[in-house]
Amino acid sequence: MTRYRSLSAFSPLFFRMDRKGIAILVVAFALMVAWFPLLNRLYPTRPPVPGATNQVAGMATNPAAAAATGTAAVPSTMAASLPTNVPPTLSATSPEQTLVLENEKLRAVFTSHGGGLKYVELKDYPARIAKNKDGAIVELASLNKRAFLPAFSHANTPALTGDGEFVLSKTAMGVRAVKDLPGGIRVVKDFAVSTNYILNAAVRIENTGGQAVAVPVQELVVGTGAPMDDHEMGDQQGAFWYNGEKSSHLTAAQFRQGGFLFFGGTQVPQVEVGNSNVVWTAVHNRFFALIAVPSTPAERAIVRDYPLPPPSQRQLEADGKLNPKPQAYQVALLYPATNLAAGLALEQKFNVYAGPKEYFTLSQLEPQLDLVMDFTGPTGFFAKGLLLCLNAIHHFIPSYGWSIIAITVIIKGLFWPLTAASTRSMKRMSAIQPQLKAIKDKYKDNQAKASEQTLRVMKENKVNPAAGCLPMLIQMPVFIGFFFMLRTAIELRGEHFLWVSDLSQPDTLFVIPGLGFLPFLGINGVGLPINLLPILMGCTSLYLASLTPPSPQMDPSQQKMMKYMPVFFTLFLYNYSSGLTLYWTVQNLITVLQNKLTKMNDSKTVITPPAKPNGGKRA
Repeated sequence: MTRYRSLSAFSPLFFRMDRKGIAILVVAFALMVAWFPLLNRLYPTRPPVPGATNQVAGMATNPAAAAATGTAAVPSTMAASLPTNVPPTLSATSPEQTLVLENEKLRAVFTSHGGGLKYVELKDYPARIAKNKDGAIVELASLNKRAFLPAFSHANTPALTGDGEFVLSKTAMGVRAVKDLPGGIRVVKDFAVSTNYILNAAVRIENTGGQAVAVPVQELVVGTGAPMDDHEMGDQQGAFWYNGEKSSHLTAAQFRQGGFLFFGGTQVPQVEVGNSNVVWTAVHNRFFALIAVPSTPAERAIVRDYPLPPPSQRQLEADGKLNPKPQAYQVALLYPATNLAAGLALEQKFNVYAGPKEYFTLSQLEPQLDLVMDFTGPTGFFAKGLLLCLNAIHHFIPSYGWSIIAITVIIKGLFWPLTAASTRSMKRMSAIQPQLKAIKDKYKDNQAKASEQTLRVMKENKVNPAAGCLPMLIQMPVFIGFFFMLRTAIELRGEHFLWVSDLSQPDTLFVIPGLGFLPFLGINGVGLPINLLPILMGCTSLYLASLTPPSPQMDPSQQKMMKYMPVFFTLFLYNYSSGLTLYWTVQNLITVLQNKLTKMNDSKTVITPPAKPNGGKRA
């Protein structure tokens, strides 16, 4: 008895959780889904601010503060040597020469303009899930192809680039780019292709003269991340850097200074990170990443946010799926100025990963390149575990669609006892509502007595006020982890399932022209896509809501809001990946089955009738 009272003492809190907490959780998740599209619509990315400095306001300006924050202070002499954030260009005018290195996984193209890596094509991945009439891939997925400068070229450093024209040649090991500059400086870059998605690069600055020369601050570009095509939005782009202990993810939010919750404020053109501890840097889009690992940690890294040429108004009107404001993230490593004695050289060596964001591949590479998957925090923990389980199931089931169904069944099976107990408790709560209402009416002037009688009735009928919301709270991290995992899993890219041609994209059956103006559903210039899985998800969610008894503590307006909340989820997820809506639809169907079985097993549950005054005798 005492034990039950100790739990029941918190029953008002649980009632409030039923009424408000569930609504807050649902609305919070809806905001999470719509956050980036809403942010981009209300506050589109602005062009770089002319004359902006390299130091982001609010960052550390002294070594002590830099050590505390993990961000290096920028010495005034170095900051002055770096220009404002204007997209860089090469002054080379001679015809471009290119050389190619390749292995079984990639094809790397090097250029004489800038003497660096122009782009990498990935042989196993098409740029778009489309093939020509012969079944051949139309275009290969690539990295660094939309860059302003080739990788491993010096930006904002005329003393090390000159006119930007390098002499490109084949060597026994790979490709070499050489540039002789005034004062006896020679820049030599060697490139080689290793196995899988790995390349090797070495950048050497030689003093071939007879006296010491001053080498300026080096801003060595190591990669540029851009959308894979014009339809990819910027909410899945960004840059990473790793300091040997943890990784940091730089996205659009880090380039907006001030404002409230990233709304408003000023667009900053660049962010500097590191304090002699840049172990690696990376740029990425939704499915692919370019990671540069220097042989020794770099001093700092600078990430610049450059606007790409936007589509014209006519193009936007013709295809509403186009990204109206495409961006590119360029990462460069900063090395300090120094004096180089005659006959000596400075050299930086790099290992480069240019390939898919595939966890199994990245987890085999050091130092912890799998952190680019962004599996951090509680939801990241679940996302990582779910991805590993999904791939394990796929070893036995060749279809990723059926693998998603299988893992959904397994997860629902694990939570079955908890959900069944919750369903039974909610149904019992609904059944005793007449008794609870009678108690409330009888003791409306005596709250203490009303609470005592309410707890007595609930105990007699084995009703736990916490049972309604506890399963949702426990399953929420798993669901959010599933959301992020399926949203970015490259394993689903191009995977077919029944009528679905690509599980990473909406399962559009056909498009109704002229309805592109519909909010959330329509696409301007295209029309209304008919995506079957989100429709099935919405229908099964509505049916499931009709089977679930509402919390008795909710007022009618709140009950209606919860009843039709599936409609809002359907709107938000209508144009998301079909893998996600497949998971949710299957989960709904299993939950419906579970409710039916629980109702059958619980049909003989006896609700204790209300006690009659004076043992049932007439006074």
